Amino acid sequence: MNDYATTTSKDFGEGRANTKTMIEKWNNEYYGKQRSSDMWGVIQTEVGDIKNPTWFVPSRAEWSAFANNLGIDEDNYSDYGLSDCCWSSSQCNKSSTWSADFSGGCMFSGVVANSFSVRLSTTF
Repeated sequence: MNDYATTTSKDFGEGRANTKTMIEKWNNEYYGKQRSSDMWGVIQTEVGDIKNPTWFVPSRAEWSAFANNLGIDEDNYSDYGLSDCCWSSSQCNKSSTWSADFSGGCMFSGVVANSFSVRLSTTF
């Protein structure tokens, strides 16, 4: 993903836009042949209207804020129904994305070929 710096953002409030952009690019095979297991294809039925998604993959800053404000840490993340590691919608370089590591209590750069969980978010 050579255009990662202009396609997704790490900032708070950008998860919805990141999700919309990545689904559109996935649908148009912008980054190559689609696989049935690609997250951007799998989540489409859950996000709602692709032009204005109701549900979205949180950005790096959104995951950090959620964990901080809800007091999610290494000892209680599973009480919230969270997996050890969850993808964010923020790409950090051409082959890695930011991920929330709840078991380690940090954000880290994970290679997109890794199999992490996807947890959608919404605002109201």
